[in-house]
Amino acid sequence: MPDLDLVPLSDKLFLVTAPNQGRFPFSYSFLIKGEKTALIDTGCGLDLCRALRDEFAIDAVYNSHAHPDHIAGNFIFKGIDLMVPDVLSQETGTLDILAARLIKDNLEVADFWKGFVKKFTGIQDYEVTGVFSDGDLLDFGGITLQAIHCPGHLADHFCFWEPENKILLSFDIDMTSFGPFYGNPEADINDFRHSMDKLIALEPAIVASSHKPPVTENAVQALIEFKSLLDRNEKAVLDALDSPKSFEEILAEKPLYKKYFPGGELLYAFFEGNMISSHLDELQSQGRVAHSNGKYQKI
Repeated sequence: MPDLDLVPLSDKLFLVTAPNQGRFPFSYSFLIKGEKTALIDTGCGLDLCRALRDEFAIDAVYNSHAHPDHIAGNFIFKGIDLMVPDVLSQETGTLDILAARLIKDNLEVADFWKGFVKKFTGIQDYEVTGVFSDGDLLDFGGITLQAIHCPGHLADHFCFWEPENKILLSFDIDMTSFGPFYGNPEADINDFRHSMDKLIALEPAIVASSHKPPVTENAVQALIEFKSLLDRNEKAVLDALDSPKSFEEILAEKPLYKKYFPGGELLYAFFEGNMISSHLDELQSQGRVAHSNGKYQKI
């Protein structure tokens, strides 16, 4: 059984480190040790989830959102309350349900995605027992977290706010250079921007996300800089339009990711395509890009 490495964020809130420095297919989990013990997200690896289950009397598990790298170990906690966001709470629990939601009607990508996710995360089916909603105060005895709906990354993406120590658990507002990620069909750039503004307004002292060590200095500035990466991506799409191009021609340049994970090219192209499409739609609505005869061009 692997050793647990718990990084204290406060006397009752701990980050659970994960293999691969928390990068996909893993994510950091968070352990709450109040009068009640809870685990937020189960993407820290199946062996670590089993170690957490065996070492702590966990009263409940919470999911920040339904991406597989955050929920892979849910099945290990069968018999323990599993709380998920109330948004799209019926569209989770199995890979088939998640594929229909997160990939939509692209059957080739959906089949590849299910095999890819199963191979790399070990996810199994799980049963949801309850939901939480925007603004809910989750009282664990000695520590209370506020649930904040922060869509954009996914429609059901939530962050948790611990006001006493001004700690923000931002999950997949992940502060990494790979992000921001909004490659699923339900993702939304404008929602992402609004969610970022909401978090910046909190003025957190610490931002602990799911795929990078906690930011403990200049946390607000770090959030502002992360939000600016949406503008960086927009500029990359615009820069690709140095001449009129079709969507396929733009995607072939990989303006956002430059290169793809070996063996995951089909998924990366799908995700980057959705992100490019979102920017093109936004730029058209702003009157900065036009589309005619199958080509996009700057105005």
